[in-house]
Amino acid sequence: MSKIKSVVLVATLVAAAGSARADVTGSVEATPAKFLKDTIVYVKAVPNQKATPTTVEIDQKGMEFTPHIALLMVGDSIRFHNNDKVDHNVMSPEGGYDLGTWGTGKTKDQVFKKEGVFSQVCKLHPEMLAYVFVGQNRFSATVGADGKFSIAGLPAGTYELDVWNPKLKAPAQKITVGADGKATAHFAMTR
Repeated sequence: MSKIKSVVLVATLVAAAGSARADVTGSVEATPAKFLKDTIVYVKAVPNQKATPTTVEIDQKGMEFTPHIALLMVGDSIRFHNNDKVDHNVMSPEGGYDLGTWGTGKTKDQVFKKEGVFSQVCKLHPEMLAYVFVGQNRFSATVGADGKFSIAGLPAGTYELDVWNPKLKAPAQKITVGADGKATAHFAMTR
C-alpha cells in the first residue's frame, strides 16, 4: 500500500469592503516540502482580459534556468539568454519547439500562443529544467519558499481558483469575491 502525500492550500481573498478588486493571498503546505518550489496558484478564467503582450526573461547561467518558473498570459513571449560559459539549447516537449543551440551572450525568443504548462529543457544538459505557465489572464502566482502566495487586483466576481504542480493534483474550486471582498479556498493535493 503506497502512502499518499498531500498538499493543503489555504487561500484567503482579502479586499476592502465595497472594493471593485481583491488581492488573493494564501499559503501552501506540502509533504514533502520539496514540492513547494514547483507550485503555481492561478485563476482559470477572467472575462474580458486583454493586455499588451510582454516579454519575460529567463537566463541560462550556472547550468540552471533562472527563474525556475515563468508566468505568462497567452500572447506573451520569453527571451532566453545564455550567460553561461558553455553553449545551451532550449526546447519544450509540450510546446513542440526547439530553439536550437547558441553560445555565450546570445538570446532567442519564443512566443506562447496557447494556454498550458510547458517544461523547458536543454538538450545538451538534461539536468536543466524550468516551467513556463501560460494562462488566459495574468492572475497567477508562484508559491514562495515559505508556502505563501499573493495574486493582486482580481475583479469582483465568481471564479475557479486552481493549483498546478508537476507531482500533485487537486480539483479546482469556485471562489466568489463579493461586496465584502473576501473568500476562502482549501485544496488537498495528492498524487
